[in-house]
Amino acid sequence: MMLAVSARRKSSRRHPDSFKSDLISFGNRTLTVMNFAPHLSSHNSITTTMTLLTRLYRYRTTELRNPTEDFLSEAFVEWLQLAGDAGLMQRVLSELLGLSQNQCLAQGDEGRNIRWNTQHVIGPGYRGFGKRPDIVGQSDNFFLIIENKVGAAFTQYVDGEGKVGQLDLYADYQHRQGKPHGGIVLLTHYTSAPEGWTKPVVTWRDIHRWLSSLVPQLTKGTSASIFVLEYWTKNLIKFLEENEMTGTSIALSDIIAMPAFDRLRKGMRNLGVIARKELTGRCINGQNWRTYSLPYGGTSGEFSEPHFYGVLMTPDGNKAHDSAFILWSGVLAADAYEITPHINGIPELSVGFGAWTDSPLDDPDCIAAKESVKKQLAANALNMEWNCEWKPRKSGVQKGVLIVQARLSLIELHCQAREGFWDDPTRSFFNTACDALFRLPEETWAAIEKIVDE
Repeated sequence: MMLAVSARRKSSRRHPDSFKSDLISFGNRTLTVMNFAPHLSSHNSITTTMTLLTRLYRYRTTELRNPTEDFLSEAFVEWLQLAGDAGLMQRVLSELLGLSQNQCLAQGDEGRNIRWNTQHVIGPGYRGFGKRPDIVGQSDNFFLIIENKVGAAFTQYVDGEGKVGQLDLYADYQHRQGKPHGGIVLLTHYTSAPEGWTKPVVTWRDIHRWLSSLVPQLTKGTSASIFVLEYWTKNLIKFLEENEMTGTSIALSDIIAMPAFDRLRKGMRNLGVIARKELTGRCINGQNWRTYSLPYGGTSGEFSEPHFYGVLMTPDGNKAHDSAFILWSGVLAADAYEITPHINGIPELSVGFGAWTDSPLDDPDCIAAKESVKKQLAANALNMEWNCEWKPRKSGVQKGVLIVQARLSLIELHCQAREGFWDDPTRSFFNTACDALFRLPEETWAAIEKIVDE
């Protein structure tokens, strides 16, 4: 998202969220943002060749990579640049990053000319040629390296001079710049500093705490740069909280709730036993039905505690992770693959099946199968509501999964049972739902199996 901002400033205090409308309304210059705020520094008065969003997109999540460190580095670099624009760099260097007085900027230098980036590459003539420190800030008399670690280990560099650790390599490179101010800082979450490391170490918990204390001070500002910094700071704080980068805190109510949770879990296990009996009682030797069997060795994938309490069947008893068809009966307490409770956070009785396919969501055979199943289940269980839907697969939006399920939240079950035991209404639900599924005609099951990708 590219936004434009006017250089016009107002003396009256405005909420930073309202400032965003001005960013769109005025077009003096093009600026980079990450859904939070624009860049107001003078050296970004024209469109940059690589915007923040472009850099972030390179780090998008894949099956092999969760780019939290890269996202945090990019977000923090933008925040550092905005802090410099707002004239707060001296405080950031001394209070937040822990640099000594000699390492901080010279008196009177507010750091507005420091260039912060994540694209710095160690050039030829230096040990570690081609390596990329996470964050570098530099000016004519300042050079600072910030190495960001969430949980990854440090690397080792080996050349003709021998072996050297990652931080020592970067410290040597920083020293060779010959700048009077700067240094190297380790920014970390779980990763501990190497033994003997004496330079500043800052945790993401420290960052969160310092930013939180800064917000009330920013709210008193009136300049455009302060508005933007406040907006970005609040969102960076939220990002750290959402990704659990703020430390551990357990509410007293959560501690008190532990005995209740144990009782709930025990109750869900008992309901799961009823679900198992109702499903397996319709199977040959309690194990097989059609080509479906209970998974060997109980390898139920995400259909396991604490997400699910009950039983499932897969083609030939394959592992749930390896199956494109799963039939289940039990208590669904949390997401299992693409199957989710219909009330977020509330466990529910659930009977159904999921059929994963490579076909797109608008495939005629898939649509026809869904409508046929829904119509027949409604006839098989007149007083039971069945949810039949095609959903995009997590692995690709062009592929779909047919989810068919009957469900009853534990809150609704509580109302049905009133002050009595839950066993009878639970047994009635599972009996009716399993019977409706097992009485689907052969041609319906054949149509479903035809679209399944095994």
